Amino acid sequence: MQPNQQAQHYFVYIMGDQSQPHLNIGVSKDLQHDMSLSEQPNLHPKLVYYEHYDMEEIARVRERHIKACSPEENLRLVESMNPNWLDLADTLS
Repeated sequence: MQPNQQAQHYFVYIMGDQSQPHLNIGVSKDLQHDMSLSEQPNLHPKLVYYEHYDMEEIARVRERHIKACSPEENLRLVESMNPNWLDLADTLS
C-alpha cells in the first residue's frame, strides 16, 4: 500500500426480518451510512448478516454466490452468525 492510501472496505450484507420470506442481499462501501439511508417510516429492514472484504471484486463475487443460493441456504447463513435475527446495525458504530 502506498503512503496516504487508506484500505478499502466492502461489505456483503443481508437485510431482512425473520417474519418475512424476502431477504435483501447487496454490497456496500459504507454499511453504516447505507443502513441509515434505508430507514423509512413503518419499514425498517434489519441488517441481519454481513461479511467484510478489502477488495470490491471479491465482495461482488461473494454477493453473486449468496444470491445464487436457495432461500433455505440463506436462512442458515443468517442464523449461523445471528441466530436471534438481531439488528446488527446497532453494532456498527
